[in-house]
Amino acid sequence: MILAAVLGLGLGTALAFFLEYLDTSVKSLEDVERFLGVPVLAVIPKNVGILMHQQGDSPDAETYRILRTNVEFNRKNPDANTLTLISGGPGEGKSTTLFNLAYTCAKGGYSVLVVDADLRRPSQHRLFGVENNVGLSNYLTSNMSFEEVVRTTGVENLSFIPSGQLPRDAVGILNSQRMTDLIRNTKVQYDLVMFDSPPILGVSDGAVLASEVDLSIMVIEHRRFPRSMLQRVKQAVLNVGGNLLGVVLNKVDTKHDTGYGYYGNYYDYYTTQNGEEQPQPHPIAAKTNGHKPQTKAEHELHGEQY
Repeated sequence: MILAAVLGLGLGTALAFFLEYLDTSVKSLEDVERFLGVPVLAVIPKNVGILMHQQGDSPDAETYRILRTNVEFNRKNPDANTLTLISGGPGEGKSTTLFNLAYTCAKGGYSVLVVDADLRRPSQHRLFGVENNVGLSNYLTSNMSFEEVVRTTGVENLSFIPSGQLPRDAVGILNSQRMTDLIRNTKVQYDLVMFDSPPILGVSDGAVLASEVDLSIMVIEHRRFPRSMLQRVKQAVLNVGGNLLGVVLNKVDTKHDTGYGYYGNYYDYYTTQNGEEQPQPHPIAAKTNGHKPQTKAEHELHGEQY
């Protein structure tokens, strides 16, 4: 029995190492830097919530402040203020990451515009809590003005354009002169303009956006897709002349996955003395607009804490 137990333990350990060897997904920051050759801008833990629905200064917000800081310091040109978040496949947390990053930047003093350019599977309107009847698709396929589709929100400095309803005969409308003009005009009206994109390997819209905006950020779900697929995502950006700024490693089990414990340490600073998390408030209501966006914020506001 002792011999059988020892053999079983040895075989189990060997099998675990063998399965880990066969796993070619991204498991560490070193994997990203070695196989993609771009920096990791932030490590987002599992089960991070929607910051707009949380009270005051939460531990979840700290990881997005790190992302905001790294985006600012890694972009070489201050005028490079239009960006899109891309992913290889659906469900990697790209839309939530963009929403929380935009919220964090707005709270830090930037005037921010979020544009839901995932016309086939939009999600930003649900995060903002608004209807999706009129938006980007209507602007691109009609004579509607910019003021008719942009909305203010319950957050100061944060504006939003929903995707709108996509007509069946309007597939590919992102690849149009009107879309190019929209990007050019919003560059001078806002400090940051963020476009939510469909998976870049799924449809052409993602590549079109990557070619039009200044910067692209790749969101990678930890331990999900093989490295070869992520290399194709990077190549898809480069093939259209895009600029890949870096990677966000998302849904990381910082408590149990080796090498990530340090990235969850800031959670210890946001707990009460009895170890309980701060209470969560009700969501902030969004409202429709019509008025002009905020004036351009000074870059010195970037370092201020909210």
